Amino acid sequence: MYTRYLHMKNTILALIIPGLLMNAFNVILIRSYFQNNVPLSLVEAAQIDGASEFQVVLKVVLPMSKPIIATIGLFIGVAYWNDWQNGLYYISNDKRYTIQVLLNRMLLDTLYMQQGLAKTVNSSIGASMPTATLKMAIAVLGAIPVLIIFPFISQYLSGGIVVGSVKG
Repeated sequence: MYTRYLHMKNTILALIIPGLLMNAFNVILIRSYFQNNVPLSLVEAAQIDGASEFQVVLKVVLPMSKPIIATIGLFIGVAYWNDWQNGLYYISNDKRYTIQVLLNRMLLDTLYMQQGLAKTVNSSIGASMPTATLKMAIAVLGAIPVLIIFPFISQYLSGGIVVGSVKG
């Protein structure tokens, strides 16, 4: 449907649009955070003072919701970073592959070479290929950007997850 009717083959939208549907876990996390951490009395006080709904959200709710925004942002960012299926399905141009698709392709090529060498030449050559080492190297390469970003938002994460999930 995305490629035939929306013409999103080989575009950046093909990587973004399919993941926009909300995760049920994120919705429950956000709902419980707002129920437990945004006092209804503050919202009512702002409305009594004459604030519109937009002003209430902008000036009362959003400043109190930095922890949950950081938490959900990290969850969604990591999900997009780890997603290789959309790139595999919707991108056919080699120049537009994401890093995850390239790493997955590299791993599959190595496994294919290992199986082919084990069948044709000598089973000791195919068995000596470092597939486990390659898998670990790919895992480290995939985790580096998340590890770089994590210290900057870690101050918000414990407040977003723990406070949003504990009944107050």
